[in-house]
Amino acid sequence: MKQIFTIILLCLFHTVLQAEDNPCPNQNIFPISSNQGKPTDLSHHLAFTFTEKHIRHLINVQELFKTNPIQFSNGVIPNFGNTVNQYWFCFVVHNDENDNKRTVLFIKYPLLDEVQFFALRESGEVNKNIQGRRYPFQNRDRDYRGFTFATELLPGETITYYVGVKTDSSVSVPLMIANEKHFDTYNSIDTLLQGMFFGIVCVMTLYNLFVYFMVKDRAYIFYVNYLFLAAILFQLSLQGLLPVLFFPNSPELVYKAHNFLYFLFLLSCFPMSITFMNLKENAPRLYQGFMALSIIPLICLFLLPILPYRVLNQFGDSLSSFLAFYALFVSYYVSFVKNFPPARFYFFGYFMLIIGGLTTVLKYMGFFPVNVFTENAFQAAMAMEVLLMAFGLGARISVVQKEKEKIQIKAEINKQKLIAYGKELKLAQKLQESTLPQILPKFPGLAIRTGYFPASLVGGDFYDITVYGKQQICGLIADVTGHGVPAAIEAAMLKIAYMQTLAFANKPGKVLESINQVLAGNYKNQFLTASAIFIDLEQKVLKVANAGHPALYKFNQDSTSIDVIRPKGKLIGFSKEGLYPEEVHSLKKGDKLLLFTDGIWDLWQNGDSGEEALLTWILERKAESVDSLYGGIDEHIRLRAKEGPADDDITFLLFEIT
Repeated sequence: MKQIFTIILLCLFHTVLQAEDNPCPNQNIFPISSNQGKPTDLSHHLAFTFTEKHIRHLINVQELFKTNPIQFSNGVIPNFGNTVNQYWFCFVVHNDENDNKRTVLFIKYPLLDEVQFFALRESGEVNKNIQGRRYPFQNRDRDYRGFTFATELLPGETITYYVGVKTDSSVSVPLMIANEKHFDTYNSIDTLLQGMFFGIVCVMTLYNLFVYFMVKDRAYIFYVNYLFLAAILFQLSLQGLLPVLFFPNSPELVYKAHNFLYFLFLLSCFPMSITFMNLKENAPRLYQGFMALSIIPLICLFLLPILPYRVLNQFGDSLSSFLAFYALFVSYYVSFVKNFPPARFYFFGYFMLIIGGLTTVLKYMGFFPVNVFTENAFQAAMAMEVLLMAFGLGARISVVQKEKEKIQIKAEINKQKLIAYGKELKLAQKLQESTLPQILPKFPGLAIRTGYFPASLVGGDFYDITVYGKQQICGLIADVTGHGVPAAIEAAMLKIAYMQTLAFANKPGKVLESINQVLAGNYKNQFLTASAIFIDLEQKVLKVANAGHPALYKFNQDSTSIDVIRPKGKLIGFSKEGLYPEEVHSLKKGDKLLLFTDGIWDLWQNGDSGEEALLTWILERKAESVDSLYGGIDEHIRLRAKEGPADDDITFLLFEIT
């Protein structure tokens, strides 16, 4: 009896010690039989606290639960965002069955840098395991993209678990428990779903790459680049598959690759989006916005070696959220406002992606239950986006092809118009050439040189020199508005009016008056400037009349200044009542006359007035012959032609009394 009493006291003492060594405050013990071994969320059984210090020993963890404020998850999956704190969880599992139970504790979120598992048995034995993204993959108890910790519970045994997590990414802890068999089944299904997703994406990547080589549309190569970086490489990192498949013994590489792939993925969105929606043509301002935003992830890539992982990761999360909604707005505008049908696939693709992302976030926040749908919503949404955008590219090719056909048809029409216009110009050129004198008259005692340089194939200038009587010559120079066929027709009308006038007009004022009466009201409300002269070689007299035209210059080798002769007169075609007074000037041997259109001033214009420069140039060469003066003007024309085509036609008449 005494021995039994001693044993009872020892047991009670041991229980008290255990109670003191096991300060987990959660009284909601998880019985293994409650889930029949199936994967079960432990959020209803978790107590947790946090610390800014980095703890690695169980004794310190237990002390933390004694001294720190304790919180309970109460069925909500713990999700703390991006934080520097280390979070510790504790819960109690009891084997209420009559045989050993091999259980697997696992965390599905793969972006935790460090995960510490402690299993405190009733006997005082402690099982420990440290794993995480920054630890070799072999530390994990199972080949699983998340983090696993396996223990075997004896019949009736109770184990207290402590789990500590810390990461530079967002802290989310979807803590689950299952027996070994059901976990293997769960892992197989998860692997199958991941395989299906990456299989679809890889097939779509290869297919669109093949299409690119067929159609040579750069939208496809940008889409392939997006698929490879966003839907394959970044998803491999986001889903924790890089250490599983490629780098099991390179945890630092896996850790550093995440942000690098993150910003590459964001950068790849821009050229794909711009070409997919033809933003440059459909929405130029939004296109400029996309181009400006594309600089941000590029800068972040260069800042990777400089700024901390956490800072850039937080910024990447904010940037990706903004870009998702911005792309949704832009695609809505282009597809429904600008009515570009292929952009609708882009809109619905991004809409699905945003819904999938929000579903995942709300699941981790505890608003949505943990199930196959919510766990795979983001990847399913991305798979839908990939398919929708593939359809959208097909629609875009169809639209672009139709646009190309329209452009080709329009180009052919324009080509035919150009051919017809070229024929019209040739006809106009011949017509205009017929209005100009083919042979200049020859008079003893008078030297004549003329220059005609149209700015285009057909110009708007006109001149004529006609013998009038035995010792008189009549000259006319005019600037007809317009170019091309209309100008040629107007010049022909002017030529006819001028020839009719010469039958009865014997002075320049009368010539201009008669031309004005014929053309005013019949000249399509257009005007022309003109200057008419009569030279009487017998009496050595010059008669001049002007209709708004540049002045006539008179000079000789003895001149100290140039005589600028410009009688007053209205433009021809302005009114039928126009009168054109004359000026009479005497002539002597050696006198030279220069008549011109205003295009000649451009040859001398160099910041200052072209007219003043021309007068200075003439005064310097006043003693030269008309042939020499003609050569000087021709040289100016050739020099100016090297700078570019002339803005206006150039026509001039040179006379010298010999």
